[in-house]
Amino acid sequence: MIGFASSLRENPIWVLLLISHFLSDFHLQSQQVADRKGHDRHFLMIHLIGVVLPLIFLVFLQFQLWWIAILIFLSHTLLDLFKGKIAKLFCLNRQKSFALDQILHLAMILFLSQFTAEWGLPIWLEVKWLNLILFLVLITKPTNIAFRIFFQKYQPEEDNKMDTIPGAGAAIGFLERIIIGICIVFGQFTSIGLVFTAKSIARYNKISENPAFAEYYLIGSLFSILSVLIAAWICLL
Repeated sequence: MIGFASSLRENPIWVLLLISHFLSDFHLQSQQVADRKGHDRHFLMIHLIGVVLPLIFLVFLQFQLWWIAILIFLSHTLLDLFKGKIAKLFCLNRQKSFALDQILHLAMILFLSQFTAEWGLPIWLEVKWLNLILFLVLITKPTNIAFRIFFQKYQPEEDNKMDTIPGAGAAIGFLERIIIGICIVFGQFTSIGLVFTAKSIARYNKISENPAFAEYYLIGSLFSILSVLIAAWICLL
C-alpha cells in the first residue's frame, strides 16, 4: 500500500518544515520546559529559542522561507501562550490537549507549505535523505512522549524496591524503534523479532510474576512496532 513518501518528495520544503517542528517541539524541549512553559514565561522563552533555531537554519537553506518561518514562529508562540486557556475552556484532558496542539501546528505547516511547491533546495541536499531524517525524528522522542501521554494510565504502580534505572525504559524504547527502523529500511523484517526476544528475556521474571506489568509491557511493545510501521508508511513507502 502506497504511503505519503511520494507526496513528501514532491514538496521537500514541507518535509523540512515538519522536521523543524518535531525537532523544536520534542527533541529540543526538555520535560521541565514542556511542563512549565504554560505558566512560566522564562521557560516559554527557552522553548521559543528552540523553535526559532531550526527555522533560522531553514531560511539559510532557502531564503524564500523567511516569511513562512516568521508565521510559523508567531503561530507557535500564540498556541503555546493560549494552550492552557483553550484546554480549560473546552475542558480538555492532557491527551486531547496534546493532540489538538499538534494538529493545529501541523495544519499551519500544511497550509503554508502550499506556497512552497515551486521552491528548490541546494543541490547537495537530496530529497530521499530528508524523508529518512523525518522518519528517524518521528520514531524517537516524539513517539516516546506520545506513548507516555496516551498510555500512562496503564502503567502499574511501582513497589518500593528499585528494580530499574530511571529513564531506562524510555532509552530502551528509543533504541528499540531505531533498530526496528533500520530493519525496515534494509528489508530485514524477520530480524524485528530478535528485538522483542531480547526484551522478553531481560524482563522474563517480572512479566511472569506481574500480570499488570506484562500487559503494560505488551502495550508498549505493540505501540513501538505500530508507530515505526506508520512512520515508515508515511515517510518511506
